[in-house]
Amino acid sequence: MIPNHVLHDLCPDERVAILSRGGEIHFHVHQASADPAAIHAHAQREGARVLTTHMSDHGEILDFVEYRERDLGGEG
Repeated sequence: MIPNHVLHDLCPDERVAILSRGGEIHFHVHQASADPAAIHAHAQREGARVLTTHMSDHGEILDFVEYRERDLGGEG
């Protein structure tokens, strides 16, 4: 399930990175200006893999998560 703040409460200067850890999808809200390398480093510290970064469109986030949940073998 996607947290409400990820879909509805992003500030104009915030974006979402979608991460995978242990077959589960996780979300990381980051600044729009964030360097992708810094996001990858954050994910690595958390034991996660970056699937995508810098997302802000509600529909695109939903579509991406639905696709990845099927791909990871979860509900979708």
